[in-house]
Amino acid sequence: IKGVGPARKKLFSNLGVESVEDLLYLFPRRYEDRRNITLLSKVKLGEWQTVMGKIVTEGGRRSWYTKKHVYEIVVDDGTSRMVCVWFNQPYLGHYLKEGKNIVCYGQVNIYKNTLQMVSPEYEILEDNDDETLSVKRIVPVYPLTRGMGQRYIRKTIKTALDKHKESINDELPVQLRNKHKLYNIKRSIEFLHFPDEMKDQEESLRRISFEEFYFFQISIMLRRQSIIQK
Repeated sequence: IKGVGPARKKLFSNLGVESVEDLLYLFPRRYEDRRNITLLSKVKLGEWQTVMGKIVTEGGRRSWYTKKHVYEIVVDDGTSRMVCVWFNQPYLGHYLKEGKNIVCYGQVNIYKNTLQMVSPEYEILEDNDDETLSVKRIVPVYPLTRGMGQRYIRKTIKTALDKHKESINDELPVQLRNKHKLYNIKRSIEFLHFPDEMKDQEESLRRISFEEFYFFQISIMLRRQSIIQK
């Protein structure tokens, strides 16, 4: 796959990915609905939400109380501002630069009369990013390993889908799929990565779960048959 050299291949192996098939079955651990990003002026305190804005200030300091390193940014989306805080992660200064556009996911609270997220998940949106994979859609969030970002893995999986999706064999008979109203495997894998609606993701997960249980039951039957024959 384009963009996966020896170094990236080693990183993928840390996630248990050794082949294109493994990559296609590396499903997201959750999803963010970025079709309707919450405006900072509309956030609800105590709830987990996704916000997007521009970093207007950033910097690190040492907490006089806990002695921990504190890295803070101020995000502005044109309607309000919010402070994002991380502890003992000074390296964030290399990535979270003033003027960058950022998406943050976390629990919104108030600290000293200011909106705040503590240790939110974040993603920097570069000017040359393919926005169709990062914003204005339901966005997959994958398990990661050190040295690998969400944008890269998202783009790599999209490339793998575009190039190899038609090569996936469906092991479930058509009659069985029709009987239980199941998606075919190509549609299921595509929607598990990039669903248009959460209903698509749910139906795709139902299909994958059905297949796993179906073949698990067959393996049990075959094992019992082999024991009886002995």
